[in-house]
Amino acid sequence: MRLSNRVPVLIAASLAVGLFGCSPAAPNTPPASADHESHAHEEHVHGSEHSAADTASSMEEQMSGLKQLSPEDYKSAMAQHICPVSGEMLGTMDAPKKFDVEGNSVWICCDGCKDKLLAAPDKYLARLN
Repeated sequence: MRLSNRVPVLIAASLAVGLFGCSPAAPNTPPASADHESHAHEEHVHGSEHSAADTASSMEEQMSGLKQLSPEDYKSAMAQHICPVSGEMLGTMDAPKKFDVEGNSVWICCDGCKDKLLAAPDKYLARLN
């Protein structure tokens, strides 16, 4: 087959990839926010019916790993709230880990974040400020 015969096929294939992508069609799944709307309202109260106690209770459940800390460490971790490496809420995986980094106490969510924190401390300290 000559090159001149392949050009229209190559153009059509390029257009198809450009329009439809090169991966197989993904199933039609709604975005995460649509899932929030589809669940039963008995599970979650919407609007002004939320109370501060409901919100605090929900956060405590999500951050149950913090219960393993001493009262002083609990207060310190709650003040930081987020792992500077992963962006996860502290206590959601397990008890967070505390490290002294350049004279600052820094909490991370897990041992997996330790090497990154220690390799680029300035980067992650900046995220805390």
